[in-house]
Amino acid sequence: MAYVGPAGLIGSPDEADRENFIPFVVEGEDDITCWIHKEVLEHLKEVSPTREGDYLFVSDGAGRLRFKFCDRS
Repeated sequence: MAYVGPAGLIGSPDEADRENFIPFVVEGEDDITCWIHKEVLEHLKEVSPTREGDYLFVSDGAGRLRFKFCDRS
């Protein structure tokens, strides 16, 4: 079943809603931050990434997206 609920944003959320999002830097794009809703991150704990370690989803504004969480430690 597809996830339906809060999403990620490319660009900053409204100040009043910002506490519900976590910002992530887009690798190779220093001027772009992706804000992912906390509920989306909770949902991702329950699904498996692709063999390559990517997550796939469709966004109304951006189309199909593929992303990976990179360990920066």
